[in-house]
Order: sequence, then C-alpha cells, then structure tokens
Amino acid sequence: MANLLRSAIGVLGIATAIGVGCGGLKYPLCDNDDACNTDGHKGVCLAGKCVTCRDDSGCDKGQTCKEGACEAVVGFCDDSHKCPGDAPCTKNRCGEKVAVKQDPVECDDDHPCKNAEDRCQNNHCVAPIKGGPGCRDFPAPKFAYESPELSEESKKTLQRLATCIMTGSLKGARVLLTGHCDARGEYEFNMGLGAERAEEAKKFLTGVGLTVDRIATSSRGKLDAAGSDEAGYVNDRRVDIEVR
Repeated sequence: MANLLRSAIGVLGIATAIGVGCGGLKYPLCDNDDACNTDGHKGVCLAGKCVTCRDDSGCDKGQTCKEGACEAVVGFCDDSHKCPGDAPCTKNRCGEKVAVKQDPVECDDDHPCKNAEDRCQNNHCVAPIKGGPGCRDFPAPKFAYESPELSEESKKTLQRLATCIMTGSLKGARVLLTGHCDARGEYEFNMGLGAERAEEAKKFLTGVGLTVDRIATSSRGKLDAAGSDEAGYVNDRRVDIEVR
C-alpha cells in the first residue's frame, strides 16, 4: 500500500512539472492550435510547440516557412518588391541585369565627323547617300506615343526607298533600320518598342517588293533620347534609315 501511494505521488509530480493539471499546457507547449492563440499569442501548434507557421500559407507573400519560422525568399520580386539595380523580374524571381553593350562613339554634338560631308547618326559618321534625284534623302519615319504604326507620310518615304534600291540609282544597296523611343517608360519596354517600330518599317518594305536579305533592323530604345518636352519627344520617336 505504501509503495502504491509513493507511485501515485510520483506520477502527480511529473504531471505538475510538465504543466498538466488544472492549468493545462503552458505556452509555448501545446496540443492544438487554440493553445497557441491565447494571451495575445499567435501561431500554430507543430510537434507540441507553438511556432509562427506550419507551411508557406502561414507566411506573407515573398516569404517561406522554414522550421516553423517565416523567412524571406532570396531574390523574390513582384509589383511591390522591386529587383535591385532595375534587374528584370521573371516568375517572381530577380534575374541578372543585362549589360548594355555600348557601340564605339565616333561623333556627337561636341565631336563632329572628320569628313565634313558625313552626318552623325547614332554616334557614327555616315557618308551621304549617293543616288539620283529622289534617292538622296530619306527622313526618319516618326511615330505617335507608344505606337509602332507608320504614318502615311512615312510610308511614302519607305516606298521611295524601296524603289531606289530595287530599280533606281541605289540598286543593290542594303538598308539598316534602327528604332528609337523617347525617354519616358522602362528600359526593357522601350527596347522592345524600338524593335517593333523597326520591324514595322521592314514589313512595309518587304510588302512592296524589297527582299528580306536587303534589310537589317536594330533597336536603341531610349538610349539616344534627347527630348525633354513634346517637341523633343516627337524627334525621339523614330526609325533611322541608313543606306549602305
């Protein structure tokens, strides 16, 4: 009887030590989620202990649940979490920023071309077009804001260019079409829009008979943009025509 009494007292002591009894388990110990959300505490019960999260659903956007705690996801990005240095965000992960290859500068506003007859275009000296009447000057097609659509005036210029190369005094020449944008908007968007504008000009030229092998396209996006008001923006939104 004495042994039985001592055993009972021992069990009661163990129960009291681990918090079992009239008060139940004490935070952060738990046997269900309710035990983790009392007295101002918040969390979930995991393996008998209150923690912040059980899985990623218990964490904020851009965080992951690791061993019961929410940790920031390395390289996470979205509309509210921008990538450092304007690096691209793809599927909520920051990628490497693409270094822009700068072409060698032959000329600019302060450094004219050595040959007085040459003109400075995209920081390169371009010799004047050698052609007969109507095949010397091809004004750059201009575009409306964020638009790749060719105006009727631009189509007339491109039609004349195609005729000069196919049957005129520039027969056999090649042409480089370089798309540009004004300074507004993101870098990636403007590079794409510049390329789209150049491709629209190319599409028109092939549509009137100029073969694809005679046409090359490129984009400078907003790299050469110089305008600071609408009058300047109009000149920035263009496709330069370079006959080679």
